[in-house]
Amino acid sequence: MGFFIKNVVNFNNNLLSNDLKSLKKLVIDYQSEFLNFYKLNKEFKTRTDNNFSGAINPPEIFKDFLNIYHIPDYSFRIGSVVIKNPVICAPLAGISDNTYRIFAKAFGSSLSFTEMISSYGVYFNSSESILLSNITDFERPCGIQIFGSEPAVILESAQKLEDKADMIDLNMGCPVPKVLKSKSGGFLLQDENRVEKIISEVISKIKKPLTIKVRTGWDKNNINVERIAKIAESLGVSAVTIHGRTVKQGFSGDVNYEVIKEVKKKIKIPVIVSGDIDTPLKAKRVLDFTGCDAVMIGRAARGSLWVMFNVLMAFYKFYSNDQLLNNKDPKLKPKNNSNNNEYSNYFNYHPPLAWRKKFAELYLKFMIYFKGEDKAVKEFRKYLAWIFKGVAGIGKVRKDFYLIDTYDRAVKVIGDLNNFY
Repeated sequence: MGFFIKNVVNFNNNLLSNDLKSLKKLVIDYQSEFLNFYKLNKEFKTRTDNNFSGAINPPEIFKDFLNIYHIPDYSFRIGSVVIKNPVICAPLAGISDNTYRIFAKAFGSSLSFTEMISSYGVYFNSSESILLSNITDFERPCGIQIFGSEPAVILESAQKLEDKADMIDLNMGCPVPKVLKSKSGGFLLQDENRVEKIISEVISKIKKPLTIKVRTGWDKNNINVERIAKIAESLGVSAVTIHGRTVKQGFSGDVNYEVIKEVKKKIKIPVIVSGDIDTPLKAKRVLDFTGCDAVMIGRAARGSLWVMFNVLMAFYKFYSNDQLLNNKDPKLKPKNNSNNNEYSNYFNYHPPLAWRKKFAELYLKFMIYFKGEDKAVKEFRKYLAWIFKGVAGIGKVRKDFYLIDTYDRAVKVIGDLNNFY
């Protein structure tokens, strides 16, 4: 924990200014690659200044970065917090750490969350739980997500953490067995009275906005998300995120966007839709179909946080459904590429190897600042497989990803990828 505190102070004192500039350049290079790939260079132009603190978020990105004449306003509020665009970064256990959230924001995400934090861990002052709640200014707005089952424990945890957060999010949808065993997460959807009691206990005693993340219900015979959402709204919850599967489904089976659409019609607070949103075109269609305020991107962004920019381009380029579905402008047709030749994958750009290598090295550097080299390198192994997914010949060196033990070794393995592309 001391390592984080020491380095986050350095981070906010601009001792990482060169690496922040490197991140900004990485984003600008990506934008240029993207625009060139889709032959949009003349329509859009990238900004070249080095001011990272201004945030790389629409509407600024599309007023400043890109030369668009008709810009829809997707902004909305969660309580007092302004959310500038409809692309939100999901909390992912073991993944959405400081580095993940910084990169997500750099590529356009308007809001992120910490990974799920145990209310009991915070209640008993677990250093591991407290560490997960640390947030830098380069991630904001950022919410802290808490899970638990006891109202009093959840309340005390929320009170301990709220000064760090822009909002507190209660997880009432996680389908992971060990979470369900503790009668937390999605288990709570079976007990609407307990849901009401938890929200009532917390919302009256914290100052920051309170949000909840839920699923459509416990199973297909118990779809109660509309009632849960109405309870939440009546108690003063500021927004609801809905994953379109039941708890019993886990992450398999179809996502029920129809149910989410109906919930959105019945409540006035913002609704964020989640579940299998894995391409820019799907994100646009899901948002239009459900009428929700934002989409939440989760597993699709693991190791490929540039997907945030791809999705934003789909939203801001195709600002009406008619244009999206009927556009026949040939310059918007992607080049002949196996990863981009389907209309369903519109704007689902996959950057070249050289750019991904820069992304990987910089990502690891940020991780080391927050976690130290030993821990960061070990955690980074899984990212390599995600970052370079789809690269020709990657299977020949995949085993080397899990043997790296130092930053230098990681850089060498990444450098050697030239031999297989």
